[in-house]
Amino acid sequence: MQERTWHLLKASDNEIFGPTDLETLRGWAADAKISPLDKISNDNRMSWQRAPMIPELQMDLLVQMPDNYLYGPTNVATLQEFLATGEIDENVTIINCRDNSESRLADLSWFQASPHHVRSASTTFAGSQWPVGKGGPGDATLKSHIVSLERQVMELQRVVDEWQQAFNSLRQQFIEETGREPR
Repeated sequence: MQERTWHLLKASDNEIFGPTDLETLRGWAADAKISPLDKISNDNRMSWQRAPMIPELQMDLLVQMPDNYLYGPTNVATLQEFLATGEIDENVTIINCRDNSESRLADLSWFQASPHHVRSASTTFAGSQWPVGKGGPGDATLKSHIVSLERQVMELQRVVDEWQQAFNSLRQQFIEETGREPR
């Protein structure tokens, strides 16, 4: 039986990586190189799923960022990178999407046992498995650009959510006042 091949579509620039095997894809996820907005295909790019929907990538964690914005679902490696870059600390709330539990990061047994203190911003992408010469996130210059773009996406998503809530509120007020849907 032939092993299934996988492709990764980066949300930041629409660049496609692959075909590759599942182990390499898992390695990319473990190295925090796959964001919650990235998409994965295992049918020769006929259809795409958001990366967190692929159980093998173990992207099961939501992070309640200091500004109360939820980031994720993501994995442990991304949490380690956020710790290394100072975006979060051990006091953030982590929500496990599999069992809906909420915990402070420092209280989780896997965090206490992890070598999170070894990870740093300068070594986060060391040992990259990205194809050489592809200009992928393994390239140190692009790493900071990608982090910046992901922050911008998170901020813009938060703004969109706020506007959506305001729209829904105004729509509801209009319906209550006029008894009809807005045009």
